[in-house]
Formats: sequence, structure tokens, C-alpha cells
Amino acid sequence: MRINRYLAQALNISRRKADELVKDGRVKLNGKVLKDFVDVDENDTVEVDGESVRIEKGKKLYFAFYKPPFVVSSTKDSEGRRTVCDFFKGFEQKLICVGRLDYLSEGLLIVTNDGKFANLLMHPKYKVRKTYLIKTRDVIGADLLKRMSKGIELEDGYFKPLTIKKTKNPNWVVVSIDSGRNRILRRFFKAFNIGILKLKRIAIGDVELGSMKEGEYRELEKREVESLKKLAFRNRGRVAFG
Repeated sequence: MRINRYLAQALNISRRKADELVKDGRVKLNGKVLKDFVDVDENDTVEVDGESVRIEKGKKLYFAFYKPPFVVSSTKDSEGRRTVCDFFKGFEQKLICVGRLDYLSEGLLIVTNDGKFANLLMHPKYKVRKTYLIKTRDVIGADLLKRMSKGIELEDGYFKPLTIKKTKNPNWVVVSIDSGRNRILRRFFKAFNIGILKLKRIAIGDVELGSMKEGEYRELEKREVESLKKLAFRNRGRVAFG
């Protein structure tokens, strides 16, 4: 595993911060100060500022990942296309994509080795909010936006977005949903004869894509993981008792 990935996992920091540790000469490998980004394994001794650091075995991993377009939200693809796991090479743990995006779409995915957590976010009844920035071929007028906000009957049932709002750019809208139905937004917009030029997920619950670039990932902060769990459990309670 590359040293910056090792440090990111061991210290629960971003890879950018891990890169800085190496560049600042604060990292030692087997007693020698590192000057390059080398590979390490479990037999190596890694120190940061004189303190030994190791990746905990069985550690639960939670990442925010910016899926580029033309990448499959899966561990492998029968057609040989690039997958999300191609960006996570060097991880021994089996990783799961949470909140899939279709091949053409881009934006935020949660990637984890925690199966229970993944199921909590993916299960339809937990209704975790997801927010998208969508560029349309034509400008959506106020009347049409109002009709869209009321929802429409699709081939697999009625669908209504939580919110749909225009942005300062007339060809962009922000849409929030709590449905995980397949290609639901593309089918919803098509039902109103609106062409989509770009579909980008910018948030899952309170976790935001922010300034991440295509293909980048960062480890979720503890508060972000807890926030997603609380959101799912709160929604589950509404389903069970409301």
C-alpha cells in the first residue's frame, strides 16, 4: 500500500494531509526519514513525529468519493469498464459502494467496508436524503417547475422530489430526493420532456461533495458517519411508528 494511503487510514486523515506529512519530513519508515512516496506493508515500521502508527485490523472504513462520469458504481464490470474500486487499489478489505450513480452521472458516493452501515443507507425504507445539481438542455420556467414539484406518475409508481429549486444559472436546478429507485431522476425529467446535460450528486444527508475533484476520496469524519446513522435511524422510526 502507498505510504500516503497507509497514513490516511492509520491516522484517519485525508490523503492530502498524509502527503504533507511526508513532504514535511515528519514520517519515518523503518527508522529512516521518508523522502518519496513508497509502498509499505504490515511488516514495516512507520512513525510520525516519532510515534509509531499502524492500521488497526478489522477497522471500519468510511469514505466520501467523487465518482467521475463513465465509471461504474460497482466492484467489477462484465464489460471491462472502469469501476469505483479501480480508484481504491491497495485496500485488502472488501469495499461496498453506497448510493449508486448510473454510468453517465457523477458526484458523491459513500464507499465502506461496513456492510451494516451500507445496508442502513441503501435500504429504501430508511429514506436518506440525497441532493443533486442538474444541468438541463432548456431553461425550466416557473410554471413547469411548480408542476414538477408536485410530482408525476411513472411506470413504477408515483414520484415526487423533496425539493426542486432553480439556481442563479437558468440551466441548473438543485433537486433533493429520498428515493433509491433506478435512474429515478432521469426518468422523472424525461416525463416532463426535459433533457439532462449533467447530473451530479452533491450531498448524501449532511455529507457534502464540497471541493473534491473527480476521482478523489477522503475518509469521513466521525461526526459525518454518526450523522448518517442518526438520519437513517430517525427515518426508520418514522416508517415504523408514523
